[in-house]
Amino acid sequence: MKSIKLILVIAVMLSGLSVSAGAAQRSKSSRKMSPKELVADLYQQHKKQSPFFQRRSRALLDKYFAPELANLLWQDARSSGDEVGALDGDPLFNAQDMDIKNFSIHDGAGGPRMVVVPVSFENLGQKHEIKFRLFSGGGTWRIANIEYDDGATLLEILKRDRDSSQNTQSIKIYLVAVGDDGKTGKKIGCGDSLVAITRNIKKTAAPLTAAIRELLQTPPHPDGSPNLENFWKGRNLKVRSVSIVNRTATIRLSGSVSVAGVCDEPRIESQIDATARQFPTVKRVKVFIGKQTLAAAIR
Repeated sequence: MKSIKLILVIAVMLSGLSVSAGAAQRSKSSRKMSPKELVADLYQQHKKQSPFFQRRSRALLDKYFAPELANLLWQDARSSGDEVGALDGDPLFNAQDMDIKNFSIHDGAGGPRMVVVPVSFENLGQKHEIKFRLFSGGGTWRIANIEYDDGATLLEILKRDRDSSQNTQSIKIYLVAVGDDGKTGKKIGCGDSLVAITRNIKKTAAPLTAAIRELLQTPPHPDGSPNLENFWKGRNLKVRSVSIVNRTATIRLSGSVSVAGVCDEPRIESQIDATARQFPTVKRVKVFIGKQTLAAAIR
């Protein structure tokens, strides 16, 4: 009888330990992240499999963003396909070209339902701060908006694109500030700077093609930009085809480019490369003029 009682006591104790361990494991796995932790996790996720621009996992957006922002991001990604949508740069840094230093996520400030988490960093030598505005629903924090230091917000950008009644969109072409030595743009060969110029075009499903056409049609000394030059000048320059496969843009042109000296080579290459890489779906660029690569055609 004593043996039976001892066995029962041991069984109850083991059962209690098992329940406690299971509860502890569930508590650990279901622990809700703080606002600062959620922002930090988003940056880490962005490096591995970004929630932005992808069309495979709506759950990945819902993990970080409030319903309104998640809906707009999902709609933008699905409607733009492999071309650029409302976002023409990295939404976590509000930039297209990046050399990030002194990155820091600061403690959030606010109340039990709303908290603002500032993120500071330097990009290309310039200091920036963006703010993540988070709201709590049922004890779970989600990002409702991202506020940039140029006055724009992620929610505003997405809404404006969705609600645009003018049926236009913005693209960038890149021109050269000769001898600027990186003061007003990205420094390129021969001590020049590469400077982005925004153009509004009719909304299109192929903005990369439109951007390349805009570059080729821009005069060597464009009106309104007296300090900038376009080195894409020559005879009968036209776009034959543009394709994006596995994040590689292949641009095929007809005609010929005029090259006045060795400094024109990095200018021509940098201009078209930057114009193509403004779009998040493009990581590599290949350019052909006729049957030649661009490098062969201008040397």
